[in-house]
Amino acid sequence: MYMSVPLGLPINSNPGLALRPKKFSNQRDAAFFLARFIMELLDYQEVLDRTELDIEYVKSKDGKTMQPLCMAQHYQMFRLYRRPGIPVDQHVHLDRNNSGDHIIVAHHNQFYSVPVRAEDRGRITESDLVHQFLKIMEVPADARTLPVGILTSAKRPVWAKARQELLKSENNQHNLDLLERCLCLVCMDDDVLPTTFNNPVNRQDRWLGDRDFANVLHHMIHGGGSRHVGANRWFDKTVQFILGKDGLWGLSYEHSGGEAPAIFRIFEDLTDKVDALPPPEDNLLSSHLPAPEKLEWSLTEQSRNDIREAMTSFDALVEDLDLSILWFEDYSKEFIKSCNISPDAYIQLALQLTYFRLHGHLVATYESAGVRRFARGRVDVIRAASPEGLAWVKAMCQGDPRAQTDTTTEEGAKRVQFTIYSKQRIKELFDLAVQRQTKEMMDNITGYGIDNHLMGLRYAAEEAGEPVPDIFNDEAYKITQHFALSTSQITTKNDAIGGYGPVVPDGYGCGYNVRKNGFFFSCSAFHSDENTSALKFAQTLKRSLQDMASMLKESQQK
Repeated sequence: MYMSVPLGLPINSNPGLALRPKKFSNQRDAAFFLARFIMELLDYQEVLDRTELDIEYVKSKDGKTMQPLCMAQHYQMFRLYRRPGIPVDQHVHLDRNNSGDHIIVAHHNQFYSVPVRAEDRGRITESDLVHQFLKIMEVPADARTLPVGILTSAKRPVWAKARQELLKSENNQHNLDLLERCLCLVCMDDDVLPTTFNNPVNRQDRWLGDRDFANVLHHMIHGGGSRHVGANRWFDKTVQFILGKDGLWGLSYEHSGGEAPAIFRIFEDLTDKVDALPPPEDNLLSSHLPAPEKLEWSLTEQSRNDIREAMTSFDALVEDLDLSILWFEDYSKEFIKSCNISPDAYIQLALQLTYFRLHGHLVATYESAGVRRFARGRVDVIRAASPEGLAWVKAMCQGDPRAQTDTTTEEGAKRVQFTIYSKQRIKELFDLAVQRQTKEMMDNITGYGIDNHLMGLRYAAEEAGEPVPDIFNDEAYKITQHFALSTSQITTKNDAIGGYGPVVPDGYGCGYNVRKNGFFFSCSAFHSDENTSALKFAQTLKRSLQDMASMLKESQQK
């Protein structure tokens, strides 16, 4: 699902997430925040080392008992590295005996190795970490240095080839080894994205200063490319924590190692712990540690060309990403639940209605279904495009030319049939669509989906040296795998913005956060496709949600 995809990681694969911004009066405050966060992260890492995580539980299918979830994703989160390869990438499984005792700090497109443990003194102190961060913050930008980190944004075979060129130098081998084995990356961003990355609609919603929701999500997904902080990253690393000079706080993560719930939850938990700590004391203890090791690169002319080409291709991809954020506050999940409807099923049907209104038909729709009820379970695919869903959206769109049905008479002439649906019939069709979507969701999370089983059949045939079954070369099967609508519920405890790009050139991405006070939708498309628009999708989605609420309220009044 991930390792054989040749596309670059940012936008195409790696999601971004932003929590509420931090307020710092100076660099010292920011350094203290980061130091405390890393200290909390080290505590968490030691819990992982002892395999002492509390097991998470969910309700079983009967709704009466609790079922344990596989915790493997949590345990491997900081023990994986995605190394580029040809024809496929590979996971480097890190051994805690020789990894995780340092972090990498990115600043001004440079990388610094900061030890967090030492054999002779154990864990580094909070004060020592603050000094390390301050020393890095004091280093000015150097325009002469080429941004090596931009290579990780390239298409995977391109980056794999460029990496082989870097490995010709022992010095570069040392740098790459440090980057692979580090616990995580901390990205100090000394630039903000301009308002050209803002939501293309006149809204008063602001996340931070002049930066609105879309601007913040652009920052977390791609950093604005080489013109801003897109090279202040190492996209192969599973977790990158990002702190902007204006207090922006979030992360980017490499998706092949785990799903959003495992990574986002611990990020929120650790942030909440740091926020609950008392303010740091004024007297900062001295530190005798040497300055952090700056990773110096030996670049051949080929490597320099690789970097320049990666900058060009990455910037083109950044410019192509179309983002629009909908913060829907007309009602919340409590209204949906009061109608005895699953909020997730409801939103999935709203997305189907939205796509139909824009394009006049439904498409293969991907929603991630967590299958952690099973050992090593990742996800299966909840498919929201169903005959029941299609019947309902057609009814909702009566009067819209897109909902007209062409038929052919015996004489060969075409005529248009119009069906007039009563409000009662529309509600009946909606109930059937909800039932189908709810069943689809339950089937997938309990192991009765189709996509994982089909994928297993295909790979089993390949590994056995047998011909690939005909179904996988059938045009109908290919259509089912072209997810023009890729969706995911991004659940967080606090208000947060998360999202990603479309998974196909002519598609949409839509991450949504179900909040007590409303819903966050991050809608994405590509400018290069003339038939899609993130803004139109967000605006139409708002209308769909309003019309659905009116439908339900009218049915309750009878």
